[in-house]
Amino acid sequence: MMKILIFNQKGGVGKTTTALNLGAGLAKASGKTVTLVDLDPQTHLTAAMGLRAETLPWNVSHWLADNQKFQPEIISAQLQLIAGDCNPPLQRPLNTPLKTQTDYVIIDAPPMWTPEVASLMQLCDWVLTPMEPEFLSMQGISRLMQRMEIENIPWSRLRLLLCRYDDRLVVHREVRARLTERFGQNLLAEVIRNNVRLAESPGYGQNIFDYAPTSAGAEDYATLVKTILALENYSMERG
Repeated sequence: MMKILIFNQKGGVGKTTTALNLGAGLAKASGKTVTLVDLDPQTHLTAAMGLRAETLPWNVSHWLADNQKFQPEIISAQLQLIAGDCNPPLQRPLNTPLKTQTDYVIIDAPPMWTPEVASLMQLCDWVLTPMEPEFLSMQGISRLMQRMEIENIPWSRLRLLLCRYDDRLVVHREVRARLTERFGQNLLAEVIRNNVRLAESPGYGQNIFDYAPTSAGAEDYATLVKTILALENYSMERG
């Protein structure tokens, strides 16, 4: 099971969009099962799938308690969802493994650093950080890496993903070059281009592959999925 935590302390950077479309892309490309975990109290990921968190029989508290009485909401044969606010809210370290019966777990974390987030980073294979191509974003990444170092979380788990990228803009190209120079292999070569279809699809409760399969957004997330699958296979071969 591969576990990916999607996290950025800054909101509005494409975190939920990435969770939704990465999960859907992995399910479609690999033919394997994917669990999406909506940890953000605003439950935007749940809404983007056309659902309401308060109507689901299963929530995050059940999952973390490993309560077998409940089952995740089944979205399709390959994609399922765990959502809803924890009660009480989780502000403590997690001491138990993340358990699902699926091949991939994609966690949409809240945009704040808490002991829970630090614990999830310890338990996950990747910390995927979507970010906009702005110079101030680099300061946020530096602070994130400092926090990871304090918590003894290896930087090798961190992957930076540029979202809403426009190669025609000088500032976007400059930020990408600076990120490459400063963070090296932590920055994914793939970018998610600015694409209106990505903004539209949650309003219809659909991922980008179902809503606009020929769009630039679908193309970019498909490329990201191929990279993750290739890196996963490479790790398995070495391990």
